Amino acid sequence: MTDGTTAQRPCGHVCWAYDDPASFEARAREYLLAGLAAGDRVRYVTGEPVPVVVERWRGAPRLRDALRTGAAEICSIDDMYGAGVLDTDAQLASYTAMIEAAIADGHAGWRVAADATPLVLDPVRRDGFARYEHLVDRFLRARPMSAVCGYDRSRLDEAAVEELACLHPTSDPGTSLFHLYAGDGGLVLDGELDTSNHDVFATALRRADHDPDELVLHAEGLRFIDHRSLLHLHRHAQSRHGAVVLRTPLTPAARLVALLGLSGIRVEVTG
Repeated sequence: MTDGTTAQRPCGHVCWAYDDPASFEARAREYLLAGLAAGDRVRYVTGEPVPVVVERWRGAPRLRDALRTGAAEICSIDDMYGAGVLDTDAQLASYTAMIEAAIADGHAGWRVAADATPLVLDPVRRDGFARYEHLVDRFLRARPMSAVCGYDRSRLDEAAVEELACLHPTSDPGTSLFHLYAGDGGLVLDGELDTSNHDVFATALRRADHDPDELVLHAEGLRFIDHRSLLHLHRHAQSRHGAVVLRTPLTPAARLVALLGLSGIRVEVTG
């Protein structure tokens, strides 16, 4: 399986899937060290007891110094996100405060790596967190913040990981064939939509569409779309009582829409 990675914002909001917590932590450390080198304040969010992780990180001189000066922070999942269904508005307000504090202290921005697995084990919490994933993606576009979300494949099935990975601009290969994320003047859709993921696409649409106006999908990076996904788009347009515009170079999509009489979709074929 290949992924639908786009080059639009490769470092802003990323999804990693892992099988071993130690490998995620090692990768997160490298990501946060790169943030320190770029002048960011960095934070690692963990499900482990914080003192245990702090002790491990103190073994690396650069991280030890950053922890001492406050350039690096380690916090628990509950301290970062709370224990219940995520309050997205409060979470984004907290991020705004953290970014402002980092800038005020002379940092270039704020970078976070979080193991979010415990937040999505319950289906109700996962649905709320998936909606948050899209909203935070919009939030990050206009602010000096970048984030990695990690998900443990030994605790989540493949479908759950795919539901979350597809709402990021970038994810590990094999996690999702497509991505649906925030763009300028609408959503960006890239990758491939086929029989294997059309139901995931329908769920992603529901979670990512927060615009009361006409929904525009910038699908210049879409490599393939089948009739099932076009039907989902049409039904989504009907449920939101407004048109969906699909901008794509895939001329067969325009022919399929006309053939199937999908009046809720307007295809604009791009060069």
